[in-house]
Amino acid sequence: MSWVAGRMIVLSLVIAIVASAGGWASAQQPAPPAQPPSPPAAEPGAASEDITSDVELTRASIQLRRQALVTAAMDLTPKEAEAFWPLYREYRMEMAKVGDRLSKLLVQYAGQYDTLTDAQAVTIMDEYLGIEKAKNSVKGKYVSRFRKVLPARKVMRFFQIDNKLDAVINAELASIVPLAR
Repeated sequence: MSWVAGRMIVLSLVIAIVASAGGWASAQQPAPPAQPPSPPAAEPGAASEDITSDVELTRASIQLRRQALVTAAMDLTPKEAEAFWPLYREYRMEMAKVGDRLSKLLVQYAGQYDTLTDAQAVTIMDEYLGIEKAKNSVKGKYVSRFRKVLPARKVMRFFQIDNKLDAVINAELASIVPLAR
């Protein structure tokens, strides 16, 4: 795999994973449309710096978009919004930590793709299953916390929205991540 192709795969993976970690909200107001990130540079010497800056720009953009989608779909009263958004921020921060694990794993996989051994595949799969368990653990923890501040139907609605946003990201990842050889 060429350096440019490898870098594009890694950047695409990181950007897609960052999407699952976004989602800041301070009030129930739609966020302004975000500008798309600038295209990545192709200079080998600046690869690490470029990926880091692209990820940070993309993370901020996606956080605003995710917030806007949740805001539009939740239909919260002012009192509900006051209780929901701080808890939502906590939830997204915990999910961001899990997303960071997945991002790291995908970057590792991309780096090992051409020479992947059975032992490395086992390690990657074990970590992936641990990440999936961690996602479900965070969701389980926050369902009960959201139930304390919102009616059950709105809690269900929020997690449906969250799952739909994650499904979009997972579909994007499925189209980007190559199958193991």
